[in-house]
Amino acid sequence: MLKLSKKVEYALMALLHMEGRRAAELATAREIADSCGAPVELLGKVLQALARGGLIESEQGARGGYRLARPADRITLGEVIEVVDGPVHIAACQDDPSRCGQYPTCNIRQPVVRVQRELQDYMYKLSLAAFRREPAGAATR
Repeated sequence: MLKLSKKVEYALMALLHMEGRRAAELATAREIADSCGAPVELLGKVLQALARGGLIESEQGARGGYRLARPADRITLGEVIEVVDGPVHIAACQDDPSRCGQYPTCNIRQPVVRVQRELQDYMYKLSLAAFRREPAGAATR
């Protein structure tokens, strides 16, 4: 089944937490972990990955913490997934054709490639801003 990893879920929650702060205000790892119910150690690794990927900025020191590196509408789900978990591949052959014994005779390879491309296109167009909570009483789809 295709699903977001717990690390990606924590990354999205952390990014949304940071988005809710003023631009100059930093959020600590502990504060973010408490707000989303994540283990501090795991969240720390997720935050490090987000910083290495350029999605957030970190400041060290007693008053240190994290903030978004750019506005939420310019951070995409695809970027978050790739930075935290690596590239998304819906089939083993997408990552490494030698891992699939049927690769030479596969009759679904091209449709899978098409689905992969469409999924990636969608994920790289869906911004973090789309994950904001809807106002109370708003209709859900």
